[in-house]
Amino acid sequence: MQDISLFPPEARCVFFLTDDASDLTRYEDLLPDERDEVSAAVDVRKGEFGDARWCAHQALRELGVESAGAILRGERGMPLWPEGFTGSLTHTEGLRAAVAAPKRHVHSMGLDAEPAEPLPDGVLRSIASPTEIEMVSQLQADGYTWADRLLFCAKEATYKCWYPMTRRWLDFDEAEIELRPDGTFTSQLLARPAPVPLFEGRWVQRCGYVIAATYVR
Repeated sequence: MQDISLFPPEARCVFFLTDDASDLTRYEDLLPDERDEVSAAVDVRKGEFGDARWCAHQALRELGVESAGAILRGERGMPLWPEGFTGSLTHTEGLRAAVAAPKRHVHSMGLDAEPAEPLPDGVLRSIASPTEIEMVSQLQADGYTWADRLLFCAKEATYKCWYPMTRRWLDFDEAEIELRPDGTFTSQLLARPAPVPLFEGRWVQRCGYVIAATYVR
């Protein structure tokens, strides 16, 4: 997934695939303050948290940060990156990933991954506008059977990019997504005030997943 088309050249992305949801190896290697964040959680949650944090630390090391300290959770679970850096984390069944970049180049980033399969019945109408539903239907007719899942993924990536900039919730109906078959998308921000009118993003379908990313320089 280290694809220059998804992220700016100054960013570094680290990911891995796993078939063991309860593997605590990387969780146990975290700093004590990081482990404490989910110490009361079930093993699967600990594993996801540890894996994603491991990816984040590796991405920072690729940026030359050898000792980043603990990456704790802020408001609404937002990862607290070391001074001067920004990024985003994601985990889903079988996939963990993180991207990081220096803030002198990138103001905020959002990354999300989901299995490349349709959403459960009824979910699309709870997250999408009539325009988005029509767009998804056309993409599905063109062979993108997981277009509804991609829309969800793009909305999640949009929120992850939005929240560090605003410290405000962004609901599903407050961003209108336009997905394009060329691997790009636009998130028109309907909430006001907004730091920018829209986010430009990119997406890929790979290894059984749809992955969406957006960033603001």
